[in-house]
Amino acid sequence: MRRRDFLRGAACASLALAVSQAHAQPNAPRLVVLDWGLVETLLTLGVLPVGAAEVADYNASVVQPLAPREVADVGLRLAPSLELIQALAPDFILINSSQESQRAMLERIAPVRAFAVYTDAGAPYQHSVDITRAVAQLCGREQAGDTLIDATARTLARNRQRLAAHSDAIARALYVMRFFDARHVGVYGARSLFQDVMDALDVRNAWRGETDYWGIGVAGLEALAAPDAQLLYFDPLPPGVARALADNRLWRALPAVAAQRIAALPPFWGFGMLPSAARFADVLTTALTVSIPYSLSRQSQSGASARS
Repeated sequence: MRRRDFLRGAACASLALAVSQAHAQPNAPRLVVLDWGLVETLLTLGVLPVGAAEVADYNASVVQPLAPREVADVGLRLAPSLELIQALAPDFILINSSQESQRAMLERIAPVRAFAVYTDAGAPYQHSVDITRAVAQLCGREQAGDTLIDATARTLARNRQRLAAHSDAIARALYVMRFFDARHVGVYGARSLFQDVMDALDVRNAWRGETDYWGIGVAGLEALAAPDAQLLYFDPLPPGVARALADNRLWRALPAVAAQRIAALPPFWGFGMLPSAARFADVLTTALTVSIPYSLSRQSQSGASARS
């Protein structure tokens, strides 16, 4: 069994309670949603949007919860089809704060609600908690919102205990990153949801460089040279990266790579909310505590979706 398949199967059990209690509500508002973190939150609350942006890419990047076929695809997150949205007759259109430039044209169709999870101030986990409550109230799903918040907190606490029982697993600092190409990576650090989860699990981040307000630092491979670090990277790899890295002396000389303190993680949306936080906690803990041989997959060649 490949490592990423194992981790994919191990993830998301922590939110089973939240999903099971989130029954469909007939009088929920009709929502078109252009942010994937809001989509995953609504689906976990048991609210089915009538439309969302880039549904196929959402399913490939967010992975769980999947958007069912009933959710209409309204086009690109930054350039949705106004005609399709209007045809869906939404009660509200939900966006994130980086999509505010679209507000004026969208409000010709329906009231717009914008939510800021990722900001210069950071703290996306706490923002996700607050926004989950706000979205649950908008949909009349307050109890499901509380269930999701509580279930996520319990997931973090449970995984922190698991890691504490494996002190060797968290003895080394950790890079968490994704490849942009064979020479450049995006490393998650301050202001990212993944950093908030790592803090909650008492896992040290090896990245101390600058990050943007999404919590990503763009760097060359040479920046991943902390002598005792571990390295986790997200699948899928961009086309040609695995082949190029196999012949890259700098990559092979990195301490984490040379010592094989490296592993692949399944696909993740790096800018999600509480469902992504819980899934990442499960996957990260399993990656650090289950010994599975590492190999840089050449089969993972499809490109990841661009950031919002």
